[in-house]
Amino acid sequence: MRAPYQVLIIPFRRTTTGLEFAVLKRADTGTWQFASGGGEDDETPLQAAERETWEEVGIRADGKLLSLDSMTSITTDCFHTPRPWIDDLYVVPEYS
Repeated sequence: MRAPYQVLIIPFRRTTTGLEFAVLKRADTGTWQFASGGGEDDETPLQAAERETWEEVGIRADGKLLSLDSMTSITTDCFHTPRPWIDDLYVVPEYS
């Protein structure tokens, strides 16, 4: 079951000329964004980020993720699928 939080993954790599960031184009809407997704079952946000990194970007994180202090909230009406959360939840936290 989907957990009531979201993760945002900003894939990057260091090169000789600086940092390169991976921005992905959504197949369904054609918009550009970083990888993201919801937690599942009893996953921690870090575990969800590792899974989403593999599922959406095809990169195994292997413990190399950096958790950022920044965080945001997303209103539940922004999700296209039916809300699998309790009825009185209106805002979902998103961890970076």
